[in-house]
This record gives sequence, structure tokens and C-alpha cells, in this order.
Amino acid sequence: MQVTDLLAPLAARWGRRVREELDVVPHPFDSSRQSVAGPDPDRLLVLGNGPAIGFGVLTQDLALPGHLARRLAAATGRGATVDVLARRGTTASLARRLIDEARMCHYDAVVVCVGSTDAYNLLPEERWRSDLEQLTDALRAATTPTTVIAVLGIRPVQRPNASSGSVGRLVESHAARLDRIAEEVCAHRAGVVHIGTSTELPVAPRTAEAYDELAATIAPPLVQRLDALAAKPSATGARALRSRPDPEVERQDALDRTDLLRSGSNPRLDRLLRSAKELFGITGAAVTLIDGDRVVFKAAIGMPSADVPRSIAPCDRTIRQSGAFVLGDLKGERLAADGWGFYAGHPLESPDGYRIGALCLLDTRSREPLTVDRIALAEVAGRIESELWSEVASPAPAKGHPGPRVPVS
Repeated sequence: MQVTDLLAPLAARWGRRVREELDVVPHPFDSSRQSVAGPDPDRLLVLGNGPAIGFGVLTQDLALPGHLARRLAAATGRGATVDVLARRGTTASLARRLIDEARMCHYDAVVVCVGSTDAYNLLPEERWRSDLEQLTDALRAATTPTTVIAVLGIRPVQRPNASSGSVGRLVESHAARLDRIAEEVCAHRAGVVHIGTSTELPVAPRTAEAYDELAATIAPPLVQRLDALAAKPSATGARALRSRPDPEVERQDALDRTDLLRSGSNPRLDRLLRSAKELFGITGAAVTLIDGDRVVFKAAIGMPSADVPRSIAPCDRTIRQSGAFVLGDLKGERLAADGWGFYAGHPLESPDGYRIGALCLLDTRSREPLTVDRIALAEVAGRIESELWSEVASPAPAKGHPGPRVPVS
């Protein structure tokens, strides 16, 4: 019997005391997506436990997703969208279950944060190797051939005062051994990289500055690979898949799971639309949901809000692509009969990544499409998306479909 086996009960008790301290540490409850708009944004997923949770700050903007999105966007100039899918206590083995909750094929990169809980549990080294191999293989199977899988080094385990001592030092040394194994696992898998760092994130409190420092470590090795993907897009890569229309049955199921069709009016959406109306200098703005063969208005300012047939609405074309859709002159379109001359739209996604509706801007005058600030349009759409997600409950996933990603708890 190994020493770690003998000390496992003590380490488990140490881990419980750490978790008790974390129970009173604030962490984000806001949108699980952070975006910096750009002309051709990269999309990433932060998955797992530890720094993915965001202990010590109240918003994802101040946690790892927000800082990582800003670091990547500043380095590439393309913009970045970073989603987070995290659960307390997630081990390398349990992390495989999270894969089913996201559309993994839409991500250019996945940042995996696991290992701290396995270290607390003094997981045997060969078991850790096997679990991590299975996790990385499952991620490779669920993502595209070009998706970068980055395994973040296990953070140095900072012992709280109440839990310091020989057991804490044992857990810390065990984490270092597990991290060396993680390097070996990544080195033997194509498209999988290990990002080691000595950045220390104390148990409590953590700060926005610490997450920014961590993002500064993660971003550079990812930028090199993301730049290569953007320069030479693959027909089987995430960028190509994101640009295709969603399968209609899956898209409709995603809308139904949100329950947005049955939720009431939202004054915050109205305020966002008023701001968009002023920002773009247009006549009307709306948030629409595409339900079957009809377009449902979730909110509207400066225009009628009655349902219209999907077949005559530009919103239908908007959700068939990943970015902005602009019609500078509506001559020949059904909307022209109602006095409209210009349309600009941006798709709105459900938490699980399906395009369920659109932000729509309308004006009575035609406009040159190139004058539309598409980055600003994407920024407004992102704020509206976050507001919609705040209304989404956490229903059980439909059979065969992932459930929505909701704010981490």
C-alpha cells in the first residue's frame, strides 16, 4: 500500500475544509459567455473546474473568460467569444459528461481546467493518466479536426490557513506529479497542448488581476494556433461549421428548451433596443424568435410587433449564417410594402449554441450596406443575448440533445 493510500482519508478531510472555505467565496452568476466583437471572432470554451469557476469575482467579465476574450482579441484583431462550462468538484473523469452540454464542433479551441479536485482526492497517478487520456480523446472526437485542445496546468494548490500542514504539502506535491503526467499525455496527442504556468490563485480571495495574469499566460500559445486557422480555414473546421445553417429540428428544439416563447415582456430588452435605435440612427429595432413558420417579436421599438410569416421575414436569412446580414435597399422585399427601406440583422443564440432568433434594425430609408458598423451590431446583439439568457431556466435536456449552459453555481 502506498503512502498516498494511507493518507487519503486525511487528504479527503483537508479537501472538505478547502471546499467549506470556498462555499463563502463569491463567484459569477451572470452570462456564461464573454465576447469582444471583431470582424472574424474566434470562439473558445473554458471547461472544467478550478479557475474556470471564477472564485473571488462576481462577474465572468472579471473572471478568466472575460480576461481571456480581451487578451485574444487584442492579439489577433479578430475579436473573441469565450464560453465557460464549469462545475464545482469536476474531475478529469467527470469532465467527460460536460462535453454533451455544448456544441463542441463550433469551438476553435477548448481550454481544459481539471486536476485540482483529483489532487485533493490523491487520485492514483495511473488512474489520472487514464482519465485524462480518455477526456482528451473524447474532446478530440467531439470537436473538429482543427480544434485546439489546451490542457491548463494544475494550479499550485494554495492552502488556506485552517488547512495548512503536512497533508496540504502532500496534496501540493501530488498535484505537481499529476501535472507532469498531463504534459506527457498532451505530448502524445495531435492538436492537444499543455499550458503550464506557475501563476498562483489562492483559495480566497481571488482577484480580477490574478485572472488577467492567468489569461496572459494562456493567450500566447493559443494565438499562434488560432492565427494559423484563420489564415487558412479548413472546410471541416469550426469556422466553416459555424457558418452553416443549423439543422432545423435541433434549432427548434433549442428554442423550445429556453421557454422564451412563454416568458413575458422584459423592460431591459426595451432599453437595449432604444439604445440601438439611437446608436444606429434607425426607425425601428426588434428582438425576434424564429418559431416554426412564424417570426415572434420578443421586443420591439418603433415598429409593429405582431407575428409575421417566416417566409417573408429577413430574420430567416439572418439566422442561416453566423454574422451580420444587411439589406441596404429593400426594394423587391415584402417589407418594402410596409414602408421599410433598410434592414440589418444579427443572429441570437440559445445558451447551447443554436441560432434561435435575431436582432433586427429597420429604417424607412435605404442605406449603403458598407456604412453599417457590423462590430457595433455584434456588440449590441451580445448584450441582448446575455439578457435573454438571464431569462432561461435550467430545464432537463431533451433526449438526444444537450441542455442549455447556464450561469455557473
